[in-house]
Amino acid sequence: MERVLKKDNGLNFESLKKTITRLGTEFSKGILVPVFTLPIVGMLLAVGVLLTNPSIPISKIEWINNFGVLTKDSLLSIFINLSPVFAVGIASGMAKRKKGDAGLSGIILFFIFLYAMNSFMKINNLLVTGDLRGSGQSLVLGVQVLDMGVFLGIILGLVTSSLHNKFVEKEFDGAMRLYGSSNLALLIGIPVVIMLSIFFTYTWPIIQLFIAKMTNTIVSTGVFGVGIYGFLERVLIPTGLHHLLWVPVELSSISGTGVVDGQYLEGVRNIAMAELSSSSVDRLGPGAVYLTKAMSKMFGLVGAALAMYKCSNSDLKEKTKGILIPAVGAAVLAGVTEPLEFSFLFTAPLLFVVHAILAGLGMAVAALLDLRVIAVSGGIEFLAMMLPAGSKGDTFKFILLGLGQIGLYFGIFTLLIKKFNLKTPGREGEDVKLYTKQDYKEKQSETTIKTNSDKAKNIVLGLGGSENIKSVTNCYSRLRVQVANLNSIDESILNTTGCSGIVKNSEGVQIIYGLSVQKIKKEVCKELNIKDEE
Repeated sequence: MERVLKKDNGLNFESLKKTITRLGTEFSKGILVPVFTLPIVGMLLAVGVLLTNPSIPISKIEWINNFGVLTKDSLLSIFINLSPVFAVGIASGMAKRKKGDAGLSGIILFFIFLYAMNSFMKINNLLVTGDLRGSGQSLVLGVQVLDMGVFLGIILGLVTSSLHNKFVEKEFDGAMRLYGSSNLALLIGIPVVIMLSIFFTYTWPIIQLFIAKMTNTIVSTGVFGVGIYGFLERVLIPTGLHHLLWVPVELSSISGTGVVDGQYLEGVRNIAMAELSSSSVDRLGPGAVYLTKAMSKMFGLVGAALAMYKCSNSDLKEKTKGILIPAVGAAVLAGVTEPLEFSFLFTAPLLFVVHAILAGLGMAVAALLDLRVIAVSGGIEFLAMMLPAGSKGDTFKFILLGLGQIGLYFGIFTLLIKKFNLKTPGREGEDVKLYTKQDYKEKQSETTIKTNSDKAKNIVLGLGGSENIKSVTNCYSRLRVQVANLNSIDESILNTTGCSGIVKNSEGVQIIYGLSVQKIKKEVCKELNIKDEE
């Protein structure tokens, strides 16, 4: 009996571990769907700010200024109403089939939840009258409910996608055909969210107290708290689950609250976006210091790349340059750091730990200097958002601090690489993974990967063949594959496909390709003869 219990406990623990890893991976992928719309909206918001900036001559032309006001006010609405955006985005992002139907169900269930909670609170005389600030309640799309912030959208997105994936394959015949598939999921979802609205009416005030205490803790730790956050956000990169940390922090009251032009906002990103377009700001929280996390991307990793190039073997410098230049470009311009970070993560993990520490330190110093900049997704977003802000932003100070970080990274990385003989690109031998353009041309006649089709075939082969592949998805930079047997994966083959790194977990494998991953996924799906579910 004891032996059976041990076996059962072991199986249960392993099963729980796999389930948590799988759900975390799926959620981190799904949440990126709405998150990646924010930089686009933010950049267009910056255009509106630019057209209304008094220091810009064309802003004095009435119709241009009016157009800027219209653009600014309309786009700011997205940051005020993030909850429904996340409800739809996560529902469609995590849906395995019929993503459009899942997104539609997401917004329908969102409305049902709002009006159900409002009605239940009205019946029980729980609605506050007058000024709602500080009451724990707010108006969401004109409906007074408990203030759940972006968490409401996240929760309903998860519920919707879960029900959709569970019932989307269920079909009925005859007259009942209308009530199958995604409609069945919606039908079941309606009573579920009504019950959830009642449940959260009583439980969310307790959660609000917890969030308030967490916010106070973050504020009380000040610079130290910001530094720890920056360290954790980087050190979680290998797991692919870092999105689970920064999304709730940046988009909820955990990172602060503020009133901009009389509009109450939660989350450092929303406050920062609004602050750029307003002269009337009353900060109630720690402000925009968290948004300096791109400093390590735009500056620090440049210093790391320079150190790796300098320390590379003289006969491999050209090949090393071929690896580092595109990786640096992706990090600096778009904030995609994995290709560069994975170039030393496995061969020199000490450098990755140092990188995470320096990233946190850079954010802490920015917090100490109270720099008010938006630098999340790399240089393109930074320039687009900060240049229109003019004197409001601490752009010049931020760049000076960044240049100092380049020197710090360069000095420390060079010292560690040489002292411990770390195997960074160009020092691990002749087998340098990526090639320069000239190297590529010279190998055109050889039996190597020359086309996307060939690459897809090798990826499938490296994953153990089509029979070993259960599903293929991707996030911003990673090809995420669930496999039947991890032991069937051949990393030596996958390493020939131009990837920057390979991460295995209990459910499958993540292969780092950078910005080209979407195209690669399409080719792999085509090779497997399966539908590419966007």
